[in-house]
Amino acid sequence: MPVLVVRGSSEPVYSQIARQIRERIVAGELRSGRSLPAVRTLAQDLGVNLNTVARAYRQLEEEGFVRIRERSGAEVVPPPPVPTGADRERMTAELRKLFARMRQAGLVPDELRRIAEVEIGRLAGQSPRGSS
Repeated sequence: MPVLVVRGSSEPVYSQIARQIRERIVAGELRSGRSLPAVRTLAQDLGVNLNTVARAYRQLEEEGFVRIRERSGAEVVPPPPVPTGADRERMTAELRKLFARMRQAGLVPDELRRIAEVEIGRLAGQSPRGSS
């Protein structure tokens, strides 16, 4: 499972690791039930601290992408068939907050809509049109 860490990036290393694993899960490259590399192994391969990888795995667990089993490592979990009302509300609030930050950064509603459509298309396995 190749993960690339870009040193000096504004994105924290743990976040880079979590993002890349998350993207592979969403793309179907890492299927439900697949074990992730042991924290120690991935940390050694990437030349990072054990706690950095552990933090990435905890973040993925909090987001519902993996389950961490004591002494057994982390494994990819299937998405629930239907999100609970509380999960839906929490995720909607996160999205609303992100859209507000994007709007504050100067993006106009048409840009927000285009970005959302491109990202939804990526999740559905469609190649983005006119994206950069």
